[in-house]
Amino acid sequence: MSVTTLFQKKQSQLSGLLLLALPCIFLWVGVGEPLKQLLIRSVSNNDGQYIGLKNFIDYFSNSGLVDALLHSVFVSLVVMVVSVSIAFVVAFGLVRSQLWGKPALQALIQIPLFVPSIFPCLGLIYLLGGQGLISQYLTDFDLYGPTGVILGGIIFTLPHAVLLLTTTLRGIDSRLYQAASCLGASYWRQFTSITLANSAYGIISACFVVFTLTMTDFGIAKVLAGQYSMLATEIYKQVIGQQNFSMGATISLVLIVPTCMAFFVDGWARKKQARLANNQTVQDVNPSTLRDVLLTIVCWLPCAALLMVIGVVVWGSLISYWPYDFSFTWANYDFDAFGYGWQPYWNSLILAVMVAVFGVIITFCTSYVSLRATAPKFITGLVRFFALLPLSIPGTVLGLAYIFAFNRPDSWLNAWQGTFALLAFNTIVHLFSVSFLTFNSTVGRLESNYEHVGRSLSVPQWLTFFRVIVPLSRLTLLDIFFYLFVNTLTTVSAVVFLYGSNTVLASIVILNMDDSGNLAAASSMGTLILVTSLSFKIIFVIFSNWLKNAK
Repeated sequence: MSVTTLFQKKQSQLSGLLLLALPCIFLWVGVGEPLKQLLIRSVSNNDGQYIGLKNFIDYFSNSGLVDALLHSVFVSLVVMVVSVSIAFVVAFGLVRSQLWGKPALQALIQIPLFVPSIFPCLGLIYLLGGQGLISQYLTDFDLYGPTGVILGGIIFTLPHAVLLLTTTLRGIDSRLYQAASCLGASYWRQFTSITLANSAYGIISACFVVFTLTMTDFGIAKVLAGQYSMLATEIYKQVIGQQNFSMGATISLVLIVPTCMAFFVDGWARKKQARLANNQTVQDVNPSTLRDVLLTIVCWLPCAALLMVIGVVVWGSLISYWPYDFSFTWANYDFDAFGYGWQPYWNSLILAVMVAVFGVIITFCTSYVSLRATAPKFITGLVRFFALLPLSIPGTVLGLAYIFAFNRPDSWLNAWQGTFALLAFNTIVHLFSVSFLTFNSTVGRLESNYEHVGRSLSVPQWLTFFRVIVPLSRLTLLDIFFYLFVNTLTTVSAVVFLYGSNTVLASIVILNMDDSGNLAAASSMGTLILVTSLSFKIIFVIFSNWLKNAK
């Protein structure tokens, strides 16, 4: 090896290390340091003195806190079974039938993704609460408790499960069905031998995604759990209600254990399913009147239930006084009368734009550098580990960890408390993993020869990045921009501990309004988020189609 070649290799490795330094610092400050401080507080008292495992001993000695863990696991398991079962039927109908209104069903079933998890809870209150439209015909029905949390969890997680299982079923090679039909296999035999056999790992993945979403969600438990204790709300009670930060940190670590287990099992299942997926478009299935009619009815029923729950909230925002005066009014949108004004809504838009813009830049650059930089595998593996870590950390836990990390006199980040900068930083980190994995998939499919050709022509790699890699990744960049924007609008748990008096968000205001009994005002603010998210979705589709057709 010549001296020149050796020098170029060393120079490339050095530049790669320098490029990876920035994402390493970002991820350490955003994930590593907060988790370290959370761990320190879990073995300390409120004065910061080391007490070992006393907090954990106290936790497991407290029957009420142990019950919260058992309640959370029980509710999550029930939601997992029911939600994934319904989602599989809907996904099967979308992929393997000619049910009526398939495009409309596929679009409408996703509406809960465009609102905070609190929003469908308000709909359940309108329908099944103490003075609900349906509950008045029911006897001995109590919405506030495990029943309400389970119903809210199903509505919240169903769209996620449908998307996952639809992707899984579409990945099954259509030639298997053609071969089975030629051999005279019945529909049931095809279902058991092909559909179930080739989607087993996808079903497992969906189960653990639903379990994690239910286990970690704060909004549903806060609104509908009542006296039924759950881990996500216990953290909030310990920190906000009792100012017991050490026990809050302890409960947070207890909550991380089942979510981490679910995360690793989900990762294993996704890899297994990826090996089974053929990535071919499933051809149109042959019509069957009985099958198509049955699946049309069965698949539209849960969608109709979702629309009823969402629609009644929009209706509730436009009536004078529930449940006595149903006359139309815009008064519920006069948020000044409720002490908040419109500022929380504008704050949410500002934060959503900040997170979408900076989040796309940071996650895309991190993904590109981790895949294309010349550096030891240990360094790139470390970056990947910290990039995927937020996926297994509940938003409430991450928010509490940020308090411990940033709200310290010796921390230079202490000045960020209650600012948009901290909220945006926290939200980007909270949503980092999905964006990182998506960009990895896109960049990984691009030829590495682009950089090699650029270097052979003495073109700097940064110029190749902007002129070649970015244009080829434009659709994914737009997808992640939309993902970050909408999820920032609807997030609750990640920011519930971090907002300030001037940075309170619309999703938090909905929670506060519901707490104070202003159900109509909460519905109005939630409807604003829904309309904003759907409007942005329309803009996204139009712009995305324009980019696809652009040369």
